Amino acid sequence: MDAILLNQFGSVTELQSARVDRPTLKPKQILVANHAVALDPYDVKFVMGLMGEADQLPLIPGSSVAGEVVAVGAAVTDFQIGDRVAASRHHQTYAEFVPVGQSALAKIPDNLSDVTAAASVLGAATGYQMMTRDLDIQAGEKILIQGGTGSVGTTAIQVALMRGADVYTTANSRNSAFLEQFGPVHCIDYKTAYEQTLSGFDAVLDSIGGETTVKSAKILKTGGRLRNLSNDAQLEDLSHRYQIDAQNSFATGKGDLLQELFTLIAQGTIKIPIAEVLPFSQNNLQQAHHALRQSSPLGKIVLEQ
Repeated sequence: MDAILLNQFGSVTELQSARVDRPTLKPKQILVANHAVALDPYDVKFVMGLMGEADQLPLIPGSSVAGEVVAVGAAVTDFQIGDRVAASRHHQTYAEFVPVGQSALAKIPDNLSDVTAAASVLGAATGYQMMTRDLDIQAGEKILIQGGTGSVGTTAIQVALMRGADVYTTANSRNSAFLEQFGPVHCIDYKTAYEQTLSGFDAVLDSIGGETTVKSAKILKTGGRLRNLSNDAQLEDLSHRYQIDAQNSFATGKGDLLQELFTLIAQGTIKIPIAEVLPFSQNNLQQAHHALRQSSPLGKIVLEQ
């Protein structure tokens, strides 16, 4: 099958087309004919060599897949050939066919495109998980979502508003209008010393880390909840210093959670911004990775095949 291999960490030119063997399925895996793949910050950092120290190269990178089931393992019970499905998985998605464990897969609703599905499986699904599971935001709570313009942030904002929370978010001030399309969100310029004026928050979702995590802790009320996505080492100290519940959180990649999110997207309750859709090719993949090293667009870049 056709695939894109990463031969060495570093330059985007290390992403090279190759012919490789079609995957052999384990009993609980599904083989998906890949129709769309989104580029996430993790993918960009991985190719740069910032996230994959333990991975052996060369390998097929990529963390999202949306397409059609073409084969099922002997122990698969919930999917059949012809189903439209999507998932996030660790690597192997820059390829014509992708093996995925059945527990990670969700069926794509009929009125949802493969492009939107692929753009939802990692960042958006993480934002949904943080609001509904890890932080379990309740009506009337005051929450700050750090980095509101990313895919985690835009979905977290919408889910928190849907649950009746009072939602604040940090972003570049020039992106306020983009964020306000999602509902009555309070936009805070991330460059300001907002920790000196904000207080009494029930919860903060922090996907940035470092000094942003300290600012996040400072605005929480006693007993407030901080969930961090950057594996920040400060959290235990901050919990004691500010008498808060500060923990690292990680995306579970579970299909049942993704299925819930797909239902909301199909209903029009949650919007998934798409910045650009390109044909899947070595050149377009290299160029998209290069562009994402320079700046972050408002929405996902998706490659369709």
